[in-house]
Amino acid sequence: MKKLLMMACMMLCSTTMFAEQGDKAFGVNLNYGLHSDYKNLGLGVKGQYEFIDNVRGEASFNYYLKKDNVSMWELNANVHYLFHITDQVTLYPLAGLTMLTAKVEAADFGGIKTSASDTNIGLNLGAGIEYPLSDTVKLNGEIKYQIVNDFDRPVISVGLTFAL
Repeated sequence: MKKLLMMACMMLCSTTMFAEQGDKAFGVNLNYGLHSDYKNLGLGVKGQYEFIDNVRGEASFNYYLKKDNVSMWELNANVHYLFHITDQVTLYPLAGLTMLTAKVEAADFGGIKTSASDTNIGLNLGAGIEYPLSDTVKLNGEIKYQIVNDFDRPVISVGLTFAL
């Protein structure tokens, strides 16, 4: 077992040591969740790291603005497989996990304010496109479908990433 763990660590380290320069990025994005009963606008931040050629991991945090006494936030961990269609255009499918938390606040009733929240784990499946604006800045668009218990929904995103 120890030998297996040591071998896995060595493989992971060697993979990340040979990754190319410029494979890390930080980004911001604007999201729009399209649940059939509830549509809302969100703001997010993300970090990306290309582990090996054409395979990138992305972690993101998105906060959805309060609407109709409901606020939401999510954490995502996705993997992208990059297809460099041209020198300027990259397409990628994505798959990953999401943790979505929603909080509902009821209006004051006799001076008492009530709220309830729920957190669920789900899947992200989707695709994206990115276009370089300069050597270090890329414009990207994404659509993903979140499969989360009773709150499945598509999410459309547009954003910028900055190479580190």
